[in-house]
Amino acid sequence: MKPLELAIRKRLKSFTLEAELSLSEEEARVLVLFGASGSGKSVTLKCIAGVIEPDAGYIAISGRAIFDSRQNLSVKIQKRNVGYVPQNYALFPHLTVEQNIAFGLRHAERVTTTKRVRELLGLMQLDGLEKFYPRQLSGGQQQRVAFARALAPRPSILLLDEPFSALDGNIRAELRQNLAHLSRELAIPVVFITHDLEEAYMLADKLAVLDKGQLLQSGSRDQIFYHPTSERVARLLGIRNIIAGKVTEVSSERGTVLVNCGGLMLEAAIRQEQKIPLPGTKLKVCLRPESLELVRTNAEEAHNCFRGIITEEVARGSLYTVYFAPIVGDMTVVPPLEIELPARQYLALKSMDSGQWRVRLASSTAHLIFSEV
Repeated sequence: MKPLELAIRKRLKSFTLEAELSLSEEEARVLVLFGASGSGKSVTLKCIAGVIEPDAGYIAISGRAIFDSRQNLSVKIQKRNVGYVPQNYALFPHLTVEQNIAFGLRHAERVTTTKRVRELLGLMQLDGLEKFYPRQLSGGQQQRVAFARALAPRPSILLLDEPFSALDGNIRAELRQNLAHLSRELAIPVVFITHDLEEAYMLADKLAVLDKGQLLQSGSRDQIFYHPTSERVARLLGIRNIIAGKVTEVSSERGTVLVNCGGLMLEAAIRQEQKIPLPGTKLKVCLRPESLELVRTNAEEAHNCFRGIITEEVARGSLYTVYFAPIVGDMTVVPPLEIELPARQYLALKSMDSGQWRVRLASSTAHLIFSEV
């Protein structure tokens, strides 16, 4: 029985949302819906919660249909058994912390409610704040109260709409860790919305990428981050080195192809699910900034080890972003490549007074996209 299944269509002012998603029991920890603002993430979540009704489609939670346009079925919000936390938390300002948490249990017996509220106060580290009102709490405390209220009736699924967006960096990092721990401890599937790439990578077990109402790709976190199916997805996921090229040589024995990218020869591995391309095939090579190794050496050039010059560097605390222009013959070729590396490593390389700047990469880290040229 799948914790979540949906195939919905909803016409909006700027686009039509079309999404088809499922979450299996093996994947049932955290599903992240990722995309820029206005991509359709929140609308999708609100359709699951029952805040918005799709124009057509089907939604089921733990095998139970809660929306089916063919059968004219739309279960009311309070009967869907979902925990929903909107962006602004929607806490009741006139109720205390314990009263907010108990709101979802207003039809339960008092003994049951008291026990559940006490349990959630401990779980969410809210002990001692029972009599406080939302205005007396920090942003992080308000967020934990909203989580507790959503979890109070023991929902089948927890829906979180960018819950950390209004918090500062340190609190966000702490609450991300808490959420990961919470999803394991409670064994409850979570659907989490974010436009923050780091947050998506930290939290996702399964990732779905949306853009302008279209579900572009879904799958495991690493599958999506390292093996996008289109340039559109690659750019949304922070792959900034995307180079057009043409296959010049195929090695079936090695499972690699040699790609001519404007004179720069790159060797890339062919993934098992990809077809072996013919020589002359046009494609694009994707290189994540952190997969490129910057070195100082006078070793001879070879495939995936090429010389060049540093055109720009950007210090980012513990990291550096370096722009490296490859040189073939006496000319720079292709736009400068972005490389991310630890500050300590880069500064050590800069201090060396010998060796040319070179970049190396493993063929397995060069991802090929055939669908767009």
